[in-house]
Amino acid sequence: MQFRRLKILMTMLFIFLDVFLFFWWRSNQRPSIKVTDANANIISEIKNQKIKVANFSTSVTYASYLAGKRSNSLMSTIDKLSNFNANINNQTLYVTFNKTSQLGRGNTSSSSSGKKAAASKIARNAGYRYNPILSKVNVKNRVTYSQYIDNLPVIAKQGLMIFNKDKDRKVTDFTQTKITKVTVLRDERATITEEAAIVALYKFNELNSGDKLSKGALSYDTSVKVNGYDIYLPVWVFVVIHANGSTGILKINAFTSDNLSE
Repeated sequence: MQFRRLKILMTMLFIFLDVFLFFWWRSNQRPSIKVTDANANIISEIKNQKIKVANFSTSVTYASYLAGKRSNSLMSTIDKLSNFNANINNQTLYVTFNKTSQLGRGNTSSSSSGKKAAASKIARNAGYRYNPILSKVNVKNRVTYSQYIDNLPVIAKQGLMIFNKDKDRKVTDFTQTKITKVTVLRDERATITEEAAIVALYKFNELNSGDKLSKGALSYDTSVKVNGYDIYLPVWVFVVIHANGSTGILKINAFTSDNLSE
C-alpha cells in the first residue's frame, strides 16, 4: 500500500515537472519572437530611409572567445620565392620584390602558372584567404588576405597578408603577420544574427540616408592584450559606402551588440 502511494506521488511530481518545463520553455520563446518582429520593423524603417542593405542572414552562428600570440615564425612564406628583399620587424614580415623578379600578374582570385606566382598563390600557400571586406576599403591596387582561426577570418592586423600591385597588376611587395598558439577561452555561445547587427548599426546612428551597406562577415577582431596574448572576439563587420562616396568599416560585437566601429 505504501509503495502504491509512493508511486502515485512520484507520478504527480513528474507531471508537475513536465508542465513546469513546458511553460518555462514557452516563456523563453516569446521574447525571441518579439525581438524578431522588432528587427523586421527596423529593417523596414532602414529601407524607408533609402539605406541600401545587401541580402542578410537571420541564422544563428556559434563562436568563442579566443587567445593567441603574435608569431615570429614567418620566413617559411618566402621559401619558394626569388629575387626579393625581406626582413622581420615588430613581428611583421616585409617582402619587396626586385624589378627583375618574375612574379607575374594575377587578380585576387586566380592562381598563376609555371614559375610565376600571383598574390593569391603566395597567400594560399601560407594558409590565408582573400578578404573581400578589407580589400574593398584598401587603397587602389592593394588586396588583403586573412588568416582563419576557429573557422572565421581575422580582421585584426595581427593575422593579415597585404599585397601591393603596380599599374600592371604585378605584385611589388607585401607584409605578413601571423597568429599562433590559439586557445579557446570559453565554450561556444550563440552570436547575434547578421540582421541584428544591421539593426544595431542603425540604432548607433552609423547608417544614414543614401548609405549602402555591404554583406556582413562574421570575423575575429582584437583590441585587448593580456599576459602577452591577444584576446579575440567575434564581430560582425561591414563595408559602408556613404552618400558622399567615402567608404569605411563598421563593426558590431557579435556577443553583446556593442558598437566597435571607429
